[in-house]
Amino acid sequence: MGGTDKGCLYRLLALTISFILLVQVVSPAFGADDIFGSQGTSVVGYYKGDHRSDTIPSTMEAGSSYPVVISFQNNGMVSWEWGVEKFGLLYQGLQSSIAVDPVFSPIPQGVKVAIQEEISFPFVLTPPEKPGEYELSFSMSTRKGEDKYTPFPNGFTKKITVIPREGVSSGRVGSIIIHSSPSGAVVRMGSEEKGKTPLTLPDLNPAKYEITISHPDYDNKWTLVQVEPGSVSRVTVDLTSSEKPVVSTEQLMRFTPLGWLMDNISLIIISIIILFFGFQVIMMDTKRIPAQHPVRRYTRPFILLAPSSDGKSRFHRRDRKSDKGEGSQEGSDNSGTVEETGGKKLGKTGGSSQSVRKNIPDRAVMRDGESKDKKPIETIEEEPLPDVEDEDQEAKEMEGAFGFPLSLRDRYEPLGVAGDDSYARVYKVRKKDGGAVRALKVGHLKVPGSEILQKESAVWRSLRHPNIVPLIRYEFLDDMTYLENEYLNGISYKGTVHTSLSGLPKPVREQYAVSLVRDIAEGLRYAHEIGVRHYHLQAGNVLLTPKLRAKVSGFARGRNEIGFSIKDSDVKDADAAYITPEQKDEAKYGNLGRRTDIYQLGVIFYELLTGYLPYSPEAYQKSGREGLFEDHADELILPSAFRESLEKYDPILTRMLSRKKSGRYFILDELIADLDKIRKT
Repeated sequence: MGGTDKGCLYRLLALTISFILLVQVVSPAFGADDIFGSQGTSVVGYYKGDHRSDTIPSTMEAGSSYPVVISFQNNGMVSWEWGVEKFGLLYQGLQSSIAVDPVFSPIPQGVKVAIQEEISFPFVLTPPEKPGEYELSFSMSTRKGEDKYTPFPNGFTKKITVIPREGVSSGRVGSIIIHSSPSGAVVRMGSEEKGKTPLTLPDLNPAKYEITISHPDYDNKWTLVQVEPGSVSRVTVDLTSSEKPVVSTEQLMRFTPLGWLMDNISLIIISIIILFFGFQVIMMDTKRIPAQHPVRRYTRPFILLAPSSDGKSRFHRRDRKSDKGEGSQEGSDNSGTVEETGGKKLGKTGGSSQSVRKNIPDRAVMRDGESKDKKPIETIEEEPLPDVEDEDQEAKEMEGAFGFPLSLRDRYEPLGVAGDDSYARVYKVRKKDGGAVRALKVGHLKVPGSEILQKESAVWRSLRHPNIVPLIRYEFLDDMTYLENEYLNGISYKGTVHTSLSGLPKPVREQYAVSLVRDIAEGLRYAHEIGVRHYHLQAGNVLLTPKLRAKVSGFARGRNEIGFSIKDSDVKDADAAYITPEQKDEAKYGNLGRRTDIYQLGVIFYELLTGYLPYSPEAYQKSGREGLFEDHADELILPSAFRESLEKYDPILTRMLSRKKSGRYFILDELIADLDKIRKT
C-alpha cells in the first residue's frame, strides 16, 4: 500500500474516532434518543419537547367539556420563552372531531423554561355529539405571525373513546355512573376491571350487574345495580364511612314519549302547517269535493281563495247564494224581489252588487192584521271590528305560582321559592317527565347568558363528585337563562330547615365543623386535580344534606349574571371577609390559584368554630384585645382566644388564613391529612 493510501486511511480513522468521542460527550446531556432515532437515523435535537404527563381522560361524554392539563419537558438545546421565538403547545388534530380551546397555548410572558425543565399547558376539550374513537395529537411548536406554526419533530398522541350523553345511546340500553369519595377507586364489574372513579359504564343491556369498588386505603364495597332501558343508574360510594353504596335510577327524558315530542316539536308543527295548506289547495278545486258535501260545512271558513262559479279562484269570498246558479231568482244579484197574492204582482225592487245596502225579501208568514204591502227589509253589512291589543296581557301570562316563568311550565312544576337575590331566583321544582325534584336557578336579566357564563356552566356540568352539587341542565335562551341543579333538602335545626351553611347557627360542634370542612376540601381537591378553581367559595355556596354532609355549588357565575351573595364580589377593593388579599390587590399579593380557594375555605372553617369572621371587628372585640381595631386589622385572632379547647386548630387556620400565599397550604391533601389527624385523636 502506497504512502498516499496510508495517509487517507489515517485521516479517515481520525475522523471516526473524533465522531465517537463527540457522541460520548453529547449523549449524556441529551440522551441517545436525541442523537439517534429509533431506526438509527439522525434527527434534529435543537428543538425537542417530550410529553411527560396529562389529565386527559380516556373516556369522554359526548357534548361535555373537560378542562385538562398537559405537561411537556424541554429536551432540546435552547430554552423556551415568549420572546423573539414564540414557543407554545399546538393541537394538531381536526377541530371537527374534538374541539380544543385554545388550539395554540403559548408560554406566558416572563416565563423561561430551561433545558430539562417542565411546563404545563391548560386546555378545554369538547368531544363531538357522535360517539366513537378519536385521536388527539399535541406537539411543542413555534409561532410566526398569527397562524404560521412550526411543530417540533416529536409529539404526543392519545386515543379517546367518546361515549353517548350520560352513557346511553338508545332507549334499548342503559348506563351506570359511579362516584366515590375519595376518587380514584378501582371499579370492577363482576371480575372484570373497568377503570377508576369517577367512571361511566355506557350502553349496558338491561340486567342486574355486580359492582365492586376498591381502594388501597379503605375496605372494598360492592352493590347490585339494576340497569333499565333508557335510564342511567348512579352509584355513590363513601369509602371513608361504613355506609352502603347509594344507588339511584333516573329515566332519561329524551327516551320518553314526551322527550321525543319535545325533540321533534318543530318538525311536527311544520308537518301540520303543510297538511293544512295542502288541504286548502285541494278544497279550491270544486271538482274534487262536491258543493253539497258535508265536509265543506267545516272547511269552508278556512279557505283562503274561494272558487267562483266558473272554477277559477278569486281574491274575495262569494256570497253563498251565488252557488245556486244563474237561473235562480233568489241567487241573482240583478233580479227583482217579487211577492204574489192570487197571481197579482205586488212590487219589485232592484239591487246592485256594488252597493253596500242590500234588499232582502221578507219571507216570514203573514199574521192576522198585517199589511200585505210589506216592504223588503233593508240591512247594512258591518265591517269587522279591529283587533285591540291588551297591554297587560303579557304581564297577566307571566303571573302565576311564585312568579315562575310561563315558558318553563311544560317541563317543570313549581313547588316553592328556595332563594332570591338581585340577580336570580331559585325555585324548588318537580320535573314533569320523571317526577324528580330539582333546584332551578332563573336569572332576572332578560338577555341570553354571556360567553363566560356559558363556559363556566359547561365546566361545571363536567364536574362529578359526591361533594359537588351536579349541574344537570343549563339553557341560555333569548330572554332567559336558567340552571337546573340537584335539590338538597337541607337539615332541620330547632324547627328551621337550613339548606346552606349561610343560615346555619354558628358556632357548631367541633366534630361537625371538621366533617363539613373535610367534605368541602374533598370536592375542591377533585376540582383542583382537573384544573378547575372556584375563587368565590363562601357559606352560601355550600349546600347541606339531611345527614349534614356538605356539597359545593356556585361554579358558574358569569360576573354576577346568575347571582352571588357577596356584595361587590368582582370589585378589587370590596370589604368582604371572603375576598382574598390577591383578589383585592393582585399586583401586591400575586395571581389567583389553588391557595385562593384554601383561604376562602379557611374563612368558612373559622366561622364554624368561633361564630365570627376572621379579621373582623367583632372577633377582635370578643378576644378582649386593647386598642383600635384599625391598628390590628391584619392580625388573626386565633380560635384559642375564644375557647381553650380550640387550640389544636390554631396552626391549621394560621396556614389557611395567611395573608401571603406562600404561608398557606400548597395543596388540599396536606389540609385533609391534618384534619384526619385531629379526627383520630
